[in-house]
Amino acid sequence: MANQFREAMKRMAQQIQSSGGGSGGGGGGGGGAGRAAAALASSVTALATAGVLGYGAFHSIYTVQGGHRAVVFNRVVGMKDTVYGEGLNFNIPWFERPI
Repeated sequence: MANQFREAMKRMAQQIQSSGGGSGGGGGGGGGAGRAAAALASSVTALATAGVLGYGAFHSIYTVQGGHRAVVFNRVVGMKDTVYGEGLNFNIPWFERPI
């Protein structure tokens, strides 16, 4: 049983080395840290992108309360002629603002 465990561990070590996870002998000592830094940078970029998209989605929705109407001010062209009724409405964040 111990022999099967050793063989399984040897196979795993060989798979890790063949996939680039090991040092590969002499002179390859810094590769693991570079991959870890790249993975961390990729994770941080993905989280930042998700945060920006979530923030934009949250600020693109507004509700007009019952009995009220809303017009939208656009930072580029000014007031729009459309009057929005009550309920859930969408706008372009940073460019439009419901009034």
